[in-house]
Amino acid sequence: MVAVVATRSRAGTPFVTPLWFVVDQGALYMTTGRETRAARNVVQHPEVTVFLGGEAGDSAPAVKLRATARCHPGFPPWRVLARLAAKYYLGPAALAVELRHARLWGLRSRYYAQVPGGAAYLRILPGAAELLPRPSPVGA
Repeated sequence: MVAVVATRSRAGTPFVTPLWFVVDQGALYMTTGRETRAARNVVQHPEVTVFLGGEAGDSAPAVKLRATARCHPGFPPWRVLARLAAKYYLGPAALAVELRHARLWGLRSRYYAQVPGGAAYLRILPGAAELLPRPSPVGA
């Protein structure tokens, strides 16, 4: 459900952040803030690595994508926002979590209101992909 995006700073220092994502017309879309480290890094170095899968309890292999990203100010297209809402707020598992945490919705609104520089989104075009083997359990 979450992609891990690896970016590089202006000085080349790696930075990794987990972000919600959806796929639309062959690109990955991830929302963020214009002044977040991930957004600033993508502006400086559009080459990124994206890791998908590998979450606890997931038996599918993880995927590593080499990709090119662009940071866009504002919100992604409506069809992308609709996909994000369907995946993270309205899907069966997501809806159950949202309803259990309804009392915290105000906190989320305050969090998003303080996003530095306003909203932005990353549009990531995948390049080379690699399946990553699952590590063996410790002591196996």
